[in-house]
Amino acid sequence: MLEFVVQQAFPFSQLQDICCFKPEPTYVNDYGLFDEVVMWYGVNDQLAIYGLTYNFLPSWWRQNYGLTFGERIVFDPDYRLKSYRFMERTVHERFPVLHIGSPNPPTRGILPDFGNTITAAAAGCEVIYPIDNYPWNHHLPAERIHSLHVPVDISQTFPYSEIKSQVEYLRSKLGLDFPVAFNSRGVLNDAMLIGGVDFFTQLAEKDPHAVKLVEYSYGMLHSVIQYNYHRWQYKERTFLTNCAVMMVSPTMYQHQFLTYDQAVERLLAGYGTSFGLHHCGGFERYAPMYRQLNRLDWIEIGWGSDLRLALELFPEATVQLILSAVFVANARRGEVRTKIMEILDSSRSGWHRLCLSMPDVEYGTPDENLEEIYWCCKEAQ
Repeated sequence: MLEFVVQQAFPFSQLQDICCFKPEPTYVNDYGLFDEVVMWYGVNDQLAIYGLTYNFLPSWWRQNYGLTFGERIVFDPDYRLKSYRFMERTVHERFPVLHIGSPNPPTRGILPDFGNTITAAAAGCEVIYPIDNYPWNHHLPAERIHSLHVPVDISQTFPYSEIKSQVEYLRSKLGLDFPVAFNSRGVLNDAMLIGGVDFFTQLAEKDPHAVKLVEYSYGMLHSVIQYNYHRWQYKERTFLTNCAVMMVSPTMYQHQFLTYDQAVERLLAGYGTSFGLHHCGGFERYAPMYRQLNRLDWIEIGWGSDLRLALELFPEATVQLILSAVFVANARRGEVRTKIMEILDSSRSGWHRLCLSMPDVEYGTPDENLEEIYWCCKEAQ
């Protein structure tokens, strides 16, 4: 995933807290590293809110500029660096209003992006690498689920071994000791991606296949966090991805999955690492369960969620609201302005810890609509 971030100018000690790199104290566009996510930070000192991000899908790049993703951008680090430098220059030229990208991108290590498939690939699922999309995986055959086990050293298991190998190559080639972390995932997300549609039925019936998948997914997440801390000395924010939580009831989440999230929270607290949670669906029904976590430093919630509730219920957290790519692609510019202003008005008391995310921008989305979001955040009073 590529995320271009328009960031409010605040003390760089705070900027460092939400970035995956050590920023230089100068007002230039830069980008940081987090295994599967590359974020470009454009600094702007006039936004009313804490932050604003843009993410353009591989299909947007493919259809606009002919850029090919596929296996090459994952497994060829030189091609990936060249492509990302092209992307950074391109968004800088195409969206000068947004202050993202750079006319002369600095050379930095950028790690392979296995998308949502990283744990599934480790489990042995076949991964597909489209030329115009993120990687996706086939599900694991049922007869192979019971043989799953968490490796003693995850760095010796694909795709973690591939990431480690590319880290060593890039550090040697570039002469840079850039920060590294394997991508953390979510227990329910990974269990579903490995097990497929039958997983939920098996989960309800307490089938051994589902129990095994949940245990394996948590074990892998636990190992990733431990490896990041002990091997990579990674102490920045770690995220749980809970996209699939909306596919179970709040009661089922509380009884069967909250304990895993609480265990992750305790592990991170012991390492002194901040904790973030991604919930891209409707937030309200699950909010009371998430509040049983002791502390959330960052929480991302889905389009249509009650933003005011999230800000009030989690006063310790930065809250990021995901904007609808479908809405922004199909609405008129005035409709985008009206909706963004409604969102900002509903969260006025929490602007200092509010971020808006414009993800999954698809080919055909009007540039003026993307720029209108920025203007709203800049002009809000």
